[in-house]
Amino acid sequence: MTGTALARGGALAIGAAGVAFVAAAGWQRAGEFALLERPWDASALTWAALVGLAGCGAGLRSSLGAALLFLAAAWSVAVVASLGTVELAGIAGAAFLAAAGLALAAPEFRSRPRTALAAFASLAAVAAAATFAGVRVHDVYLGPTHPASPLRAAPVDLVEWAWAGGVTSTSFAVTAQLADAQPADDLALVVRSEPSGEEVGRFPPASLSPAGVARFDVAGLQPATRYRWAVAAGGREDRSRSGSLTTLPAGRASFTLAFGSCASTGSNGQVFDRIREAAPLLFIHTGDFHYEDIDDDAPGAIRAAFARSLRAPAQQALWLDVPILYTWDDHDYGGDDSDRTTRSRAAARAVYREIVPHYSLPLDGPIAQAVTVGRVRVIVTDSRSERDPSRWQDGPGKSMLGEAQLAWLFEELLRARGEVALIIWVNSVPWISSETGSDSWAAYADERRRIADFLVEHRIDNLVMLSGDAHMLAADDGSNNRFASDGAGPGFPVYHAAALDRRGSVKGGPYSEGVHPGGGQFGLLTVDDLGPEIRVTFSGRDWRGAELLRHERVFTVAQR
Repeated sequence: MTGTALARGGALAIGAAGVAFVAAAGWQRAGEFALLERPWDASALTWAALVGLAGCGAGLRSSLGAALLFLAAAWSVAVVASLGTVELAGIAGAAFLAAAGLALAAPEFRSRPRTALAAFASLAAVAAAATFAGVRVHDVYLGPTHPASPLRAAPVDLVEWAWAGGVTSTSFAVTAQLADAQPADDLALVVRSEPSGEEVGRFPPASLSPAGVARFDVAGLQPATRYRWAVAAGGREDRSRSGSLTTLPAGRASFTLAFGSCASTGSNGQVFDRIREAAPLLFIHTGDFHYEDIDDDAPGAIRAAFARSLRAPAQQALWLDVPILYTWDDHDYGGDDSDRTTRSRAAARAVYREIVPHYSLPLDGPIAQAVTVGRVRVIVTDSRSERDPSRWQDGPGKSMLGEAQLAWLFEELLRARGEVALIIWVNSVPWISSETGSDSWAAYADERRRIADFLVEHRIDNLVMLSGDAHMLAADDGSNNRFASDGAGPGFPVYHAAALDRRGSVKGGPYSEGVHPGGGQFGLLTVDDLGPEIRVTFSGRDWRGAELLRHERVFTVAQR
């Protein structure tokens, strides 16, 4: 066998190995063979693998043709890798080497070098133009909406990511992804009071999943007190990812909550820095924590999607400083406009329970939960995993919440009316809307009317709604919230805060205080408990910290 043939065979072998790696990466990202499905990068990798496979076939007859196909595949993989979605830079480099080897081995390159070079130059020009256009399209629709945080990723010690939630006046929970397998009896969460640093206790894991996610439940704390926590193994505490939080107040208290939704997977925007600097008591995430649109029973892919966002430096810094209260929407539960029929339902529910530091989930399926903060009851509903498909005809049999969750919501509202001064209902999708074909409560108008009638009948008039999904800041004073049968109520204010890091959009309305579509946006809700009155102030802000929208409402506290 000649040296040229050996070079050609070696280049084809390198190319074939690269095709296998690229195909496997595309399959792993999508969980299936994806040609035109989301996520987009999985489809791009699949097409690159097919082009590379065509190069392997062409290499049996024409080294130059194979080289051109390998070059196109390598260029595609390099572009996908450069956008930060997959770690395939090495594979792209190997494919470029394969292309170069095949080109040098081609008879055409030796006999007609100018023609061969012209072919490569033409392909490079076309690839460069396509890359420029493709990156521009990507940046417009999927790219960051504002500058990245200056924070850099901390080195991994004991855990890859960790966050706190489920916080009450005397307890909280932490979940953490262990960097290496650790025996459960060596693990603990060390909790110290701040600023003294005095150790309060060491809490063993309440659970340790097969995927290496540990959950710790901390109890016996004091209300309205600052604590620091860190995961420890074998007596050594994690040096890179320790967190802090303040337990919730008991009784009359004033405080600030932050809320928002909709961030591209792995977003590292400065909006997360501004939220952290505002030092809210809780961050209420109203959905679309990531945008992987996993609509299959693929728990591993769902875990990986959350991990990409949890490891982003700005997000990890926020979750280490501010406890979370999180409900999903469509893109982090299933696909776009997903519902109870999506194939991801069981996996999404299981992974949520595994990796999210949530409150007690009183219902078997949906992730409905509630907590009392001072004299405020926060009620969170799951608007995805129980909803009927939005395309179904509206009527008494069509539900967004499902009968069990709706009954739970009514019970919570009645109990809160008699026990607290204010109710906050966290509902992930637009409530004020008349667009029946949209992904909003307008497609479930009969159930919306049923809820509105319940609020009017039971005189529950101390309610505020926080929503997301729509990529905008918006506020309505209640004047457009007239969905009860008599058209006179319920009239509670509605506040939207999004998008954390997606392009702007407007859904629903009208909103009395206006709308501000855009990315890099979040909301602050300040509750001033004045005794006989409670003042609620909504401040919609951008990634610079500038206030774009403001609304205030004062509620008279009923004498129970």
